[in-house]
Amino acid sequence: MKRRIALVFGLLASLFVLPMAPASTPVSAIQGGVYIYNTPLTSNKGLGFCTPETVKGCIESVSVGGVQLTQVQSQVQAQYQIGGGLYSLPCRFEDTTVSQCEVPFMVLVALGGNPNIPLQNATINFRRQTLDHPTSSIGAVVVNGSLQSFTPTLPGVRDVASITANAVEIHTASDGYCVGWAVEIDNCTVGDVGRYKTLNRLSMLLLPAMRSSVVPPDSVDQTCKANDPNSKCFVTIFDELSRGGWTDTDASVFGLASTDRFTGAAQLKIAGPHYKTPVNGVSDLNLSYFRMFLPSAHLDNAFGLTPATANAQTLPVRRTTGTGSTVPVTEYIPSANGLLISSTGIGFSIPTMNVQRNFIVKRNAKVTATSLLKAAGVHQTLKFGKATISINKKNGMSYASKRYRFSKVKTLTVTIKYRSTKLAISERKLTVIVTK
Repeated sequence: MKRRIALVFGLLASLFVLPMAPASTPVSAIQGGVYIYNTPLTSNKGLGFCTPETVKGCIESVSVGGVQLTQVQSQVQAQYQIGGGLYSLPCRFEDTTVSQCEVPFMVLVALGGNPNIPLQNATINFRRQTLDHPTSSIGAVVVNGSLQSFTPTLPGVRDVASITANAVEIHTASDGYCVGWAVEIDNCTVGDVGRYKTLNRLSMLLLPAMRSSVVPPDSVDQTCKANDPNSKCFVTIFDELSRGGWTDTDASVFGLASTDRFTGAAQLKIAGPHYKTPVNGVSDLNLSYFRMFLPSAHLDNAFGLTPATANAQTLPVRRTTGTGSTVPVTEYIPSANGLLISSTGIGFSIPTMNVQRNFIVKRNAKVTATSLLKAAGVHQTLKFGKATISINKKNGMSYASKRYRFSKVKTLTVTIKYRSTKLAISERKLTVIVTK
């Protein structure tokens, strides 16, 4: 029995995932040869290696297991294939104007041989679009595999991003553009039982940064609309403080990490078959992992937390499907640079992974507006205008002497109206847990 996957993110509607590569080893393959296949879409500028004529928005180098790959002109010569493309979308940081961000998407596949031999230690060095606009950077990455290291780019500091990752075992029950990362994810159909598994495929999406917690009403970029009337052309807001952030998963299909408009939760939709590819007629339950690294500055900006204060109570991870919600096994790993959230044992029923802030306060303790706004991820919007925190009197919330107080031991929702731009007013719901 098959099911539809719900839509995660309306932007980049023309991006798709590379179809599966051929299964047979080319007889005349060149050692370390890599063939580049660009998806045939009008919005795709195309991937390619850097040359004296192409010095921006290009692949600086690729290596697998320490062996540097060299581009070949035909698939029959290749041991590896890179697919995807170089796309653009309207975006900005909170304090900048709209720019057309370049978004590289790459799928690296080992051609031929045994699909159960893992593709390990794959490093892609990508040269950013060298424009003056602040969003011309590669500050975040989403990987379908296991990320090992990530060095972002920053205008004026570094022009080449470096990503090293390992392919992992992925069980797949879908085809074509519905393998790996997909934005038109609601058009994908995923079977209940895996049809095949691979260890030789790795995909990654490079972004200017992680999504900002400030989510205004959808605005449309008119320049984009003029160039592509079929695109929604929504302007994505990224958080420049999130450079170095990343997400990875072994789900066979996944969407782009986004932000919930009303709760501020960081989200990722994932999908895959309920059961693994059968072995001798037996199919085990297919369980996935989800990891997200939040740099310290972004953790403070989006959730009002430090790596040491983030835990299962203050920043819970939930697996949601429709109105249902479960809590996966999650580990919180603080470091000098940020926080790694690692969830495992995730079953499939079209779940969305949610990382959402809970503000925990003792009964009758006095709380400042700054604390509430930072927890809600909207404190930085005070530069656009005043925010209004609604007093939930029914649930024991009061305000006096510039402090908020909660007199009842319970969980309640506090509504905050803030200016997401100088002209737009948005609403945020903060969950407050009052303890004894």
